Order: sequence, then C-alpha cells, then structure tokens
Amino acid sequence: MVTPFKRTSEQELDLTALKKHTEFLVENGVDGLMPLGTTGEFALLNRDERREVVRTVVETANGKIPVIAGVSESGTGIAIALAKDAEEERADQIIATGPYYYRTNDEGLYLHYQAILDAVDLPMMIYNIPTWVGYNIPAGVVRRLVDRNPGRVVGVKYTTNDMTLFLDYVRELRKDLSIFVGSDSLIYAALELGAAGAVVGSANVFPRETVMICKCFQEGDFTESKKHQGNIDLFACTMNLGTYPSAMKEALTMIGRDCGPVRRPLVPLTSTERAQIKASLKWKTHRK
Repeated sequence: MVTPFKRTSEQELDLTALKKHTEFLVENGVDGLMPLGTTGEFALLNRDERREVVRTVVETANGKIPVIAGVSESGTGIAIALAKDAEEERADQIIATGPYYYRTNDEGLYLHYQAILDAVDLPMMIYNIPTWVGYNIPAGVVRRLVDRNPGRVVGVKYTTNDMTLFLDYVRELRKDLSIFVGSDSLIYAALELGAAGAVVGSANVFPRETVMICKCFQEGDFTESKKHQGNIDLFACTMNLGTYPSAMKEALTMIGRDCGPVRRPLVPLTSTERAQIKASLKWKTHRK
C-alpha cells in the first residue's frame, strides 16, 4: 500500500486518504493489505506514524481481509518495537526485510528474525528485496526459521527478477509456506513456477486487474490471466520512473485517487515522466 501524505510543507500523514484508499482496495477484491512496505515509504516515517498507519488500515479493513504490517528496520531492537506496535494495533501478520545499511551474515539474519519472532505472537513473512537491502536472503536461512518456528513463518515476499533463486525458494520452501512474487511484470511467470500469489505495488492502481491475473490462473483460464498481466505490464514499465514510488502516486492522481506526494527527500516526476505515466494508463482511463 502507498502511504498518503498531505500536500503541505510538513507532508503530514493523510489518514482520511488512507482510509479511502483502504476501502478502495477492499472493495476491489484484494486478498490482503500490506502497509509500510517499500511502496509505503516506510523508512521515511517515524515510529508513531507507522503505528498510526497500521491502526488506520486495521480499523478500516475491519477484519474483512488480513493486514500484514511492515516492521522493517536496520536494527533488531527497533524492528522488535515496531512488531510489538503492530501486534497491539491488531495486525494479522508482520513482514520484514533483512537489516539494511549495515550488512550482516547468515547467522545475523537468522538471529534478527528469530528475535522478532520471539518478541511477538504474530505470524511473519520474510521480505526478500535485494535491490533495496543489498543482498538476497538465502533459502537456507528461511528454512532454519521455519524449522525452529512451526506455523509462524508463513510466507516470503520475493521481489527480484532472479527467477533461478526463486526456483530455489520454491523447491526448498513451498511445502511449508506461501511464496509471493513482488515483481509486477513477473506475476504470471511466477505463478507458473509455483508462486502462491503476488504482493505488488501496481495493485494500488489496478487492484481488480492484479487480482484477476491470479484468479484466472487458478481457474485455469491462462489466456485471460496473460491478458491482465499484459495490462499491468504497460504501467510496470514506467513505475520506476523518478524516485520510487513517485510514479505510483502520480498514477493514482491521474485516475482520480489522489494519495498526495512522495515524502522528501523523494521528489515528484518531471513533466516528461508524467506524460509517460499518462500514456501507460490509456487503456485504464479509456475503460473508465
């Protein structure tokens, strides 16, 4: 989920817009909500703001679908505090990247996640996003956590285009947890390779279309699934323009679902980049 901010000099949280956006996603059939991920600009929010985001999404979703709260941080102690906040705000699950900025080893990764699991009772998803964190989380580390915590490590969000490593995850882990692809342009391909579904930023803009990629695939209508993937691809090719997730928020504004600006130090798109986003949305706005 994106995190809406007000168009003021302070760029405060816009909780009214967050409620409306949560309702929009629920109404359009998504199976779960993940606030405070990469698309949600989590690293630009302080602890109190993150807690407010989780509280607002949980209250608005009102038990209709699960809320998976991001608790990613570079320090284990801070991640534990965020996990406790999410638990107190009644999130259904938590999700965390590996520690960023300071790079640890496999043992440090294992101990980081284990400490979070020990601190709360919530199920956890592991968030593998090497482009942003700087490294892949080995499938063997996830296996150790699964074996140590039966039923607690419930999924992996795999956000990288390295499908060879994705197959390693599938072979090693699919029997024990759900593997979700995080790359918008690879949803159909990942489903073919054994993914359980997708957790992708473009679902903010195209929730129903994204759902239909998975739904049609699961029903065996592969042609229709590919068609919906093709629609998403038009936007996926442009969503990394500017400073991510600037393109996501610009697209939401263009379809009439303004969630405000990106927060500094991120910057808005240029006029040329906005034109590219507009072109990628033609099929959507035409149908609307």
